[in-house]
Amino acid sequence: MITYIKAFFISIHCVIIAILTILVSPFDRKGKVTHYLSKIFGGVILFIAGVKVIAEGKELLDKNENYIFISNHASYFDIPILMKAIPNNVRFIYKDTLTKIPVLGWGMYLGGYIPINRDNVREAMKSLKTAAKKIEKGISVVIFPEGTRSEDGKPGEFKRGMFVLADEAKVSLVPVTITGSDKILPRNKFEIKSGTVKVVFNQPMDYRKDKNFLEEIRNIIVKNSL
Repeated sequence: MITYIKAFFISIHCVIIAILTILVSPFDRKGKVTHYLSKIFGGVILFIAGVKVIAEGKELLDKNENYIFISNHASYFDIPILMKAIPNNVRFIYKDTLTKIPVLGWGMYLGGYIPINRDNVREAMKSLKTAAKKIEKGISVVIFPEGTRSEDGKPGEFKRGMFVLADEAKVSLVPVTITGSDKILPRNKFEIKSGTVKVVFNQPMDYRKDKNFLEEIRNIIVKNSL
């Protein structure tokens, strides 16, 4: 029963933030208002759910710099968690079919979030290049290189699509580890639990064209999850 009450208030909150994002989008060219709204979005969802976020390594980041944040992905709560934890003006790459959802999908699209078609390689490459252009204009981007949520909470195989974004954007990459989010909303059970989640930001790393670089980032994320 408590889960359904939490879900109800979270849904109402999401719709309100989406409407506000849609309304301000014509005037928010630099995305600063949307960034502020995303902080409210993430913070209120976590408050309703009873989730506390502990962030480590934020002192390694310059909030005025543009980064590509490379994170593991274990729960739908990872997005509000990172919205709360990341100090930079940031946008997420999301599944393009979500854009069709009335109000919520429109808010994501007009708010500058980047839709991607995972079933069409050519279209996916276009989306990553669009993300790179946003970075050039002062927006950081979060990417989940696993492509989907982990089955068991442990980081899965990283797909190489992030290299397209990194090569286009030419900015530093920040490995990010989220631990505990899979306990907040289990993958195969509709139950929103209270709890504490830890986010660890690693030292920003310069991009390099090296076939081992992706595995190096994954190893850092795995190590920080132990």
